[in-house]
Amino acid sequence: MDGDSRIKVMAAGFTIIRADDQPTPRIKHLVDSCGNWKTLEGDFKSKAARDRRFKELMKGKKVIND
Repeated sequence: MDGDSRIKVMAAGFTIIRADDQPTPRIKHLVDSCGNWKTLEGDFKSKAARDRRFKELMKGKKVIND
């Protein structure tokens, strides 16, 4: 998704999330159209735990996967 599309999606109230493994399993969210990501949730014991939480977050009507 390009920067202009990100701006439109975020302006419509959507949260864009992605799973990340470095330095530990975590879920990040896009904070601006320049591609800056911040940790939304971390401190998962395993990738499986992170993936389960990611799946739960994706049930939200205004949450999309990067």
